[in-house]
Amino acid sequence: MLLNPPQRFARLCAIFMTALSLFFAALPAAAATPEEITEQGLSAQRNGDYDLAKFYYEQAAEQGYDEAQNNLGYMYQQGLGGKTDYARAKFYYEQAAAQGNADAHNYLGFIYENGLGIKKDYARAKSYYEQAAAQGFAKAQFGLGAMYYNGKGIKKDYARAKSYFEQAAAQGDEEAAEALREYF
Repeated sequence: MLLNPPQRFARLCAIFMTALSLFFAALPAAAATPEEITEQGLSAQRNGDYDLAKFYYEQAAEQGYDEAQNNLGYMYQQGLGGKTDYARAKFYYEQAAAQGNADAHNYLGFIYENGLGIKKDYARAKSYYEQAAAQGFAKAQFGLGAMYYNGKGIKKDYARAKSYFEQAAAQGDEEAAEALREYF
């Protein structure tokens, strides 16, 4: 369908205004703190705009912000806004974990336990889970409990499994509470 000159002008104006708004939307991020940029990324992610979320997370991650690095790792692990990329997920998790991010330690434990894009390594999984659990991270406590209960790379130890499940359940972890009801 051919557009007459006023319609073409209106369409060009709409395209220009969209491009201009995108340009100005990115400008505040340049002057914002990494925390503010990450919050913009979270907002975009909640709204399903994964490309914009990655854009914001990458800006904050380049400034060394561990939450943004962890969020990028999660997006790559889950394939949000593109294909699943375990190598990139691991890269960003490692950056965040190097700064003590408990969530990133937990995700690295999960990656090593399940061999996501790498060879399974229960010893490394346990180590990462322990680092997160030491910070009181419930999912890591559950992960350790499951490893001890199932004997994944370590000798089965039901007492330790129960202890980790109890620690996680005390923080409201439903999987841990279910494990306690089912196994103990």
